[in-house]
Amino acid sequence: MESGTPGPASDSATHVALVLFSAGYTLAAIEARHVAGLTKSAHLSRCANAEYLLLNAQLLNKAPTHWLTLQDAQGAWQLGVSGDVALAHIPITELFPLPSLIAARHVSPALRGLTLANQTVRLLFDGGALSPDLTL
Repeated sequence: MESGTPGPASDSATHVALVLFSAGYTLAAIEARHVAGLTKSAHLSRCANAEYLLLNAQLLNKAPTHWLTLQDAQGAWQLGVSGDVALAHIPITELFPLPSLIAARHVSPALRGLTLANQTVRLLFDGGALSPDLTL
C-alpha cells in the first residue's frame, strides 16, 4: 500500500487515515483503522468482491487486484478491490455527509458519506459495518 505522508500540521484531530481503492468503476475509501492487512491474493475462507458487497453492482470480468483484510463479529475476512490501493491522510474538512438523493437510494448500509480525498470524490464506507455476509 502506498503511504501518503501527512503534512506538518497533520494530526488525528484534523486528519483521518483512509485506505483508497476502486470497486469496479467507483472510487471508494474505508477508514484505515478497519483494515488489518493487504495482500495480492485471497487466503481466507471468507471473502467478498467490493463491487458486489459495497455497490450491489454486477461483477465486471476483472478479478480483484488486491485483498484488504477486515474484521467482523465472526473474525477476519477479505474484501477484493481493483486497481491501486493507497493510504492517505485526509483533512476532516474533506469528509461530507451523503447528499439526500444518494442517502434516499441507500445503496449500502455501510455507505456513510463522501470524501474529496486527493481532490477526487470517493464514496466513504464504514469498515466496521461491513461483512461478507452483508445483504443489500
